[in-house]
Amino acid sequence: MDSYLISIAGNIAAGKSTLTKALEHRSDGRIISFLERVDYVKQHGYLQKYYAAVSAYERIKGLKLDGNDPEAFLKIKSEAEYWGYKIQETYFLSRLLDLGVLSELLREGQSVAQDRSIYEDQVFTKNSNNNEYITDEAYRRYLDLFDQLLEDKRRPDLIIYLESDVETLKGRIVGRSRGEESDLAHPENTYLSNLNVLYRPWIMKSGLPYIIIDTEEIDFRTEDGLEEVVRNIVREVPGTSRLFS
Repeated sequence: MDSYLISIAGNIAAGKSTLTKALEHRSDGRIISFLERVDYVKQHGYLQKYYAAVSAYERIKGLKLDGNDPEAFLKIKSEAEYWGYKIQETYFLSRLLDLGVLSELLREGQSVAQDRSIYEDQVFTKNSNNNEYITDEAYRRYLDLFDQLLEDKRRPDLIIYLESDVETLKGRIVGRSRGEESDLAHPENTYLSNLNVLYRPWIMKSGLPYIIIDTEEIDFRTEDGLEEVVRNIVREVPGTSRLFS
């Protein structure tokens, strides 16, 4: 029996976990939800340190040509570059381990809905390079590592990209009150906007089957909205129809 890997992609607070679990429920367990496991990142406060470092750099980046206190500037920049690469390296290795678990489930005939695939790391790493959180040299090293380690790995049968307005994302971040994310919701913080700019080009060039769900138009938390998502899935990957019958 064929098994399918459906990966849910989208910006922070787009609703990936919500849709992942909803697909499991809608399929009566024929699809199981697989939420990304980032315990190491959370236990060691990596995410909080990353957001703090890049936010500090964003606040002073425009002043870099003024020549005021160059040592302080370079220290903040160095901290952003350290955490910019550290967080992506840690997430990549964690998701690579997850991919091993996923591959075993798929080999056993179990279909899976996955909250954010390892392929989506490319969006965040590109954003970090664009905004000087990752150096060009480190970015090239990451791309080489990515290509080498994923060359023979199972690829998603479908990626569902949840597209959301930045103000909506910021509102959700405020609503779910995760301390490490709080600075992302600040009106002047452009982190989410920068990611949004990269998502469509990434998914359209990924070479993977995909659908785009406008979360402003389709509310998959409702029965009607979820059914529309399911119809889109089946239309793109007809074999999945048996999972929702």
